[in-house]
Amino acid sequence: MARERYLVGAGEDTIHSGVIELKTPKDKRANWWYYHKRQLLFGLIAAGLLGSLIYSIASKVEPDYSVALVTSYNLPEEVRSGLEEHIALYADDRNGDGKVTVQVNSYVFGEVVSAQDYQATQATYARFAGDTTLGSNMIYIHDAQAFENLGDSFDGFFQYNDGTPMKEGASDYEEAMRPWSDYKGLAEFTVPEGQESKWTPEVVAELCGRLRVSLRTDVGSNIENNKKLEAYYQDSLVLAERLRTGEKP
Repeated sequence: MARERYLVGAGEDTIHSGVIELKTPKDKRANWWYYHKRQLLFGLIAAGLLGSLIYSIASKVEPDYSVALVTSYNLPEEVRSGLEEHIALYADDRNGDGKVTVQVNSYVFGEVVSAQDYQATQATYARFAGDTTLGSNMIYIHDAQAFENLGDSFDGFFQYNDGTPMKEGASDYEEAMRPWSDYKGLAEFTVPEGQESKWTPEVVAELCGRLRVSLRTDVGSNIENNKKLEAYYQDSLVLAERLRTGEKP
């Protein structure tokens, strides 16, 4: 009964003396911030990420040409970006944005010795197949090992060096590729000054010397009956010929 005795005659204020009373606007703002700051911060972070995504999409430069680089080794980023700039010297401004932009899409198909290698190869192949379906690349630069690792993926895919399409089941791929050195424009490529990587110019030249160039055929492909892809295909053949002869536009 002791507890009841203490409460006899006590007013309402005495009983609830531990309750915080929000008497001023400042108290109310502090209370609101205490209970809502986490949601507000999460909302601001989400808005920032969304804004960044929208900006990246809006500011993304659409390349005039994409070139496939299919190798069994990974070329350093500065070498690939240097190659993009070099090939752009022979290209046209297809999209009319006042810039000539070439994108080198790298697909690495090296030796698979672990589960991690297998997963990476599967992911690369999915990207490679997706870009093929979209018709992103018409010019393919590749080395022997990666070409072999792809197996029959190129069945009926390329054109012979004389421009005629390879038939399905044909295996004379050597007639549908030219060595890197046969392309004067490519043979002149060196790592741009100030962009040297841990790989010396001699190493880069040696690795590039292993590469070959093949051109996709439009016969029996999704390029046919697609005016936009056909125009891109024809322009890509012009770019390839300029690279071969070393003549810039």
